[in-house]
Amino acid sequence: MADVNLLMKQLANASDKEVKCAVITKLGNLGDETAVRILVKHLNQEEDNEIKSFAASALIDINSKEATQMLVRLLRSESWITRMKAVETLGELEDKKATLTLIRLLRNDPESSVREWAAISLGKIGDKKALKPLVSALAKDSHFEVRMEAAKALGKIKDRKAKGALVQAFYSDAEYQVSWASASALANLNDGESKKLLKELTKELVKILESEKDETVLSAAAKTLGEIGNEIAAKIMLKTMKISKELVRLEINLALGKMAKRLNYKDREEFIENIKLKS
Repeated sequence: MADVNLLMKQLANASDKEVKCAVITKLGNLGDETAVRILVKHLNQEEDNEIKSFAASALIDINSKEATQMLVRLLRSESWITRMKAVETLGELEDKKATLTLIRLLRNDPESSVREWAAISLGKIGDKKALKPLVSALAKDSHFEVRMEAAKALGKIKDRKAKGALVQAFYSDAEYQVSWASASALANLNDGESKKLLKELTKELVKILESEKDETVLSAAAKTLGEIGNEIAAKIMLKTMKISKELVRLEINLALGKMAKRLNYKDREEFIENIKLKS
């Protein structure tokens, strides 16, 4: 096994991008917390975004709680890429100590991509302190990607206090991605009113699969049905898969796998076979 001190020395002296990425990967695989500080340094100071990404991935692999405090300091960086990568890494580490800082970014960061990743990370961490800020982002953020990820995060936190905001977003948000993400989040609440809404949306999405030509919309519809759909919807998905292009077929396959798991089938193949037998 490579010595962590030797690898850190190699990284400090490396000038070639490929060499840096290779050494950073080895440090991540080694899992030694001694390397956290130098990896955070490269995440912060490297101008190349790919190297930043490798450093973030290595920190995730090491999974050290010691990294949280150092990453939080990076959230004041002038580089929005650095802030975004730090936020992404904090979400993967799932340390609740980062919650309040991520809430601050969700509310105030001028870069929408940073706010988007703050919402994603808050969903992964699952701290209910984030409930109200996520509800606010769902209702008010000017970028639909942030609203969409706020809805998804609320679905992961699974607090019924978010129900009203999710229903409101489902009916009133101008972007279908936000509306559908809100419905998927409501599916996790699993109550009577939500089930009625989801039944309504399932019918709408099935119609889209039968008539829509745009690949992006078809893929989004299939992905949402994976979260909320039933066996009737799955039959239409299989028909759509036969005539669609590769991207849509991929999303349908992934969605059928999610449906199979949610409906307690052994795997996607068993689920599809059962659908065909009932057809």
